[in-house]
Amino acid sequence: MPKADTVGFKSKQGGISRQAIKWAKFARLNNFYIWLYLAVVGLLGSISLVSIDLIFKYVVFAGRDNFINLTQNYFLQYLSFIVWTVVLAFASSFIVKKLCYASAGSGIPDLKSIFSGFWNPAVVQPMVLVWKVLGLLFSYGAGLSIGKEGPYIHISAILANTLLNIKPFKNIAPNETQRAQMLASCCALGVAATFGSPIGGVLFSIEVTGTYYLISNYWRAFFTATMGAVGIKILLSNPSNDLLESYRTFFANSNLNLATVQLLAFIITGVLCGLLSSLFISMYTKIYNWKKHHQDFLTKITPYGEVVIVAAITAIINFPLKFLRLDHASAVHTMFTAHDNVNSEELEIWTGSMPFNHGIILACFMYIVVKLVLTSVSITLPIPYGIYIPMFAIGAAVGRFVGEIMKVIFPHMEDIYPTGYAVVGAAALCGGATRTVSSAVIILELTNDLTYMVPVLLGVVLSCGIGNLMNRSIYDCFLKNKALPYLPFYKVKSDSLLASDVMKRDLYYVTQKTTLSQIANVLDKVNEPAIPIVESDANLQLIGTISRTTLEEVISYHERLHSYSFSRSPLSVSDTIISLDINGNIINNNSNNNDSDNSNNDSDDVELSILRNEVNHNNNNNNNNSNSNSNNDNNEGNIILHSNIGDHNNNYISNINNNINSNNNSNNNNNNNINENGISTSSSSGDINPNINNNGETLIDLVQMELQNPWVVIDLSPFTILESMPVRKIIFMFMMLGGNVLYVTNQGKLTGVVVKTELVQKNHMHN
Repeated sequence: MPKADTVGFKSKQGGISRQAIKWAKFARLNNFYIWLYLAVVGLLGSISLVSIDLIFKYVVFAGRDNFINLTQNYFLQYLSFIVWTVVLAFASSFIVKKLCYASAGSGIPDLKSIFSGFWNPAVVQPMVLVWKVLGLLFSYGAGLSIGKEGPYIHISAILANTLLNIKPFKNIAPNETQRAQMLASCCALGVAATFGSPIGGVLFSIEVTGTYYLISNYWRAFFTATMGAVGIKILLSNPSNDLLESYRTFFANSNLNLATVQLLAFIITGVLCGLLSSLFISMYTKIYNWKKHHQDFLTKITPYGEVVIVAAITAIINFPLKFLRLDHASAVHTMFTAHDNVNSEELEIWTGSMPFNHGIILACFMYIVVKLVLTSVSITLPIPYGIYIPMFAIGAAVGRFVGEIMKVIFPHMEDIYPTGYAVVGAAALCGGATRTVSSAVIILELTNDLTYMVPVLLGVVLSCGIGNLMNRSIYDCFLKNKALPYLPFYKVKSDSLLASDVMKRDLYYVTQKTTLSQIANVLDKVNEPAIPIVESDANLQLIGTISRTTLEEVISYHERLHSYSFSRSPLSVSDTIISLDINGNIINNNSNNNDSDNSNNDSDDVELSILRNEVNHNNNNNNNNSNSNSNNDNNEGNIILHSNIGDHNNNYISNINNNINSNNNSNNNNNNNINENGISTSSSSGDINPNINNNGETLIDLVQMELQNPWVVIDLSPFTILESMPVRKIIFMFMMLGGNVLYVTNQGKLTGVVVKTELVQKNHMHN
């Protein structure tokens, strides 16, 4: 019996049912299971993501260096670098195209669509996690200008969804809405694993993945990120594991004076990062559109031609200049820490090939131009990728560029630190590209230094503001290019567009009094999780909604009743005779019951309760209760049910009803005939049973079942709207309240439904 559809206790003949007791126990433990689940996700996620980072450092990048250094010949090393980049990029693209297309891209746009109410199970399947990890190892290890934070968030969500299918946690998120909420709580884990930033990770997941965010998820997200951060700190406690230490900063003067020209410089840094982020998004959009219109030309090269070409060009450009070959973490470490006589050997990599003094300025300029172009091209490829880390490194170069220029212009100002400008630039460019203010919190947690807190906040706000004036965020561009459903993209030109213009008039419903065949027919035609209940086919008065799982259990319930009614042999000495009076109470008048049969009483209680409910339901519909009560003192007024009633047939409920009606009619006429086997018979059976339709099928009263059974739950207050409601308000209701369906009524009668997925699809086609 589906516990998800049981929301509380309901009185039942004979006391509280066993299913209600089980539900009570589950409800008491449900909260505990939720927090246990979040702790397990946090710890397992941190272990998984840190393991991937270690594989990158000690296997992929170390393997690349060993492969290139097999020879000391420069041209052979050059060729080896190109081969390494092309082969790994090809392998990543092969995984996406041939094995798992859902592993392509960042994963954040897909999750953003899911969290806005459009559940897509293909994105969070367990096998997607395997192929996503392998594809990311190849694409990021190839040296392409991409990141890994987006895939890490996607991996965290897949891991969370996979754990929800394991028995201890299977019932904490029984429907798609609650499951999506759990996944949203776990997305902060990806940022915490990438940057060791649990607080910034929570804020980033709220800004990036949430259309509107539930406050109840806030604590869950913090708890998951905290557990992940604990796991990361434990795993990286070894001094040799310096994955996060490369981002740490140390400034000699912790008191930054903003009442100088530096305030203007920080403002220029924020504005410049906003313009560059908008330029980056525009370049990506134009490149994607060009590829879309020339897809036939690209496929003629071979399905993997674009990947091979971009990988080869990336290797050809990067190899001659050592600072372009650096992975993003190493590049950021240089920008954040190397200055004057500090880490001079790292700074030499950037300035060694420059022909004049202050070569770091030219090196930063070249890094910005090359990486912006290569990143905008790389994220159009069919491979797993992220964009946060490349933006982080490019932004650090932008800030370092401004800081070095300030150092040249004002050589006598001792409190100018180009490394501090790099911190501001990294946060500002990431914020401008993703339109997230949480980038400021991430950079402050990452550097473990609050010296530049105010300039960081200023730069991020300016960059986000300028970016919003220019275009959409990069994740919104991903959403639009992949044609993913997303409610904020729905454009309503005026309030003249009403619910009656967009609603679906083909209605599928179940009536209050229905049959098993009608229920099965509706379930075959409708995929929605909830089915509306109306009064009758002639009167479409909306009563409420009932879930698919409950309707499936109703069918299973009557199948079990049918199996019980006809599965036992005729009466013998060892059989139990069940005697029921007119009120449905069991009379234990079987003289053949032995003490040895007591062990089976528990297993028979459920079947006896089922039969008693059916008898009571039919007796309540009898119009001759007064005549029946006058004969209650007679022993022959009892109804004796045998476990093998009649022949096997499909109308088993009808047989029970006919037997009951026959006995009631016999009681009224005082003409009961009891045969020698104890089965009551009637001399008249001409009355019409109101619980049988014209086709001889038993009518099931869903409202009556809801009153008698705790597992049958009817939602008497579904979301309803009028035909005159503007679509603008409908969109707002979907965004704030969730759900996928709104029922359109006219004077309480069901006239149509507005389905969110179909509404967004139609809008996408028109645009």
